[in-house]
Amino acid sequence: MLIRMTLLGTQIGALLAAGAVAAGGLLGAGSGRPAPRTAVVVDAAIARDGRALVDPRLRAVDADVRLPRTQTEATTDVRYFAAAGYDRVIVAGPRSTTAAGEAGSAAVIAAGLGAALAAAGS
Repeated sequence: MLIRMTLLGTQIGALLAAGAVAAGGLLGAGSGRPAPRTAVVVDAAIARDGRALVDPRLRAVDADVRLPRTQTEATTDVRYFAAAGYDRVIVAGPRSTTAAGEAGSAAVIAAGLGAALAAAGS
């Protein structure tokens, strides 16, 4: 007759695994407050740099960037970021500025691409 006693061994293994997961969660926990989210909506026409379709400074900015080509795209982008709960929405260009006004969002209005990048902290 063969008696298997694996019940105690699997319980100890599960307990050790749960302890390791809990310790990892405690050590990896930050301040509990997420980093502020920033979005930059810049008209595609002013986001160009010479022959390049996108100014290279936009790639380095620590924010979600949208480059709308039409008024409808600008309105959609601004409304999306406002509804998604972004802490700051920075707009530049006539289309994006008008879209921010239509959406009624508390967007930061920048005079141009350089001002938008400065407002985003880049």
